[in-house]
Amino acid sequence: MLLHQCISPTIFQKVSKATTAKEVWDILQDGYGNSDKVKKIRLQSLQRQYELLCMREQETVVEYIGRIQVVVNVMRACDKIVKYKKIVEKILQTLTPQYDHIVVAIEECKDLEVMKVEELQNSLEAHE
Repeated sequence: MLLHQCISPTIFQKVSKATTAKEVWDILQDGYGNSDKVKKIRLQSLQRQYELLCMREQETVVEYIGRIQVVVNVMRACDKIVKYKKIVEKILQTLTPQYDHIVVAIEECKDLEVMKVEELQNSLEAHE
């Protein structure tokens, strides 16, 4: 009953013949993105978005890292394993030129193998 109350009339037509919550859930999963084929296609698009991410000129560190985190979280929802090291490297490589001296200092002083995104964000914000 709860599932029927939470869906739109259009979607209700798809699940109206289901007699159990499990049937409704299975229909919704198949139709709205949890199938392996849909995940794979969505993941390709997300990986392309991730590759093209760069910090904009007037963007703050918090805004930029937030954009990256949104894409990474959706990729993880599609069962993609994204390691902190890759995210940290992505951020350091795609910052605007005004951060070049900060990036060099961070790379010299910190161990990027174990650095978390939050730690990097704090360092960059301190210099911002």
